[in-house]
Amino acid sequence: MRFGRAPWFFIPLLALVCLGAVIALLLGGRSVTTTETAVIEAVADRYVAEAGAGAARSDCQATPAQSSGLWLVVTCEGAAARVEYFVDRFGKVTDRREVKKGA
Repeated sequence: MRFGRAPWFFIPLLALVCLGAVIALLLGGRSVTTTETAVIEAVADRYVAEAGAGAARSDCQATPAQSSGLWLVVTCEGAAARVEYFVDRFGKVTDRREVKKGA
């Protein structure tokens, strides 16, 4: 039995473990650095760009999401419609719902 050399199959296994650790650290770091304020401001900017004239960032407010896969629900209420943006923990808008007023 030789103890001086590791079997060849440990090298790919070690590379796979290192790759998994790097991916986990990147995702964890992204999750930790995403703040509620940054997400609300980004969604409010998106709303202003989509809604056009008359829309303001102050039309938007956020509430905690009730679904386990979501983090926040940012609701923007304008003159013509109410738009809800559903945001996951990484700050990504996963769904958008628009409800027209008077409909």
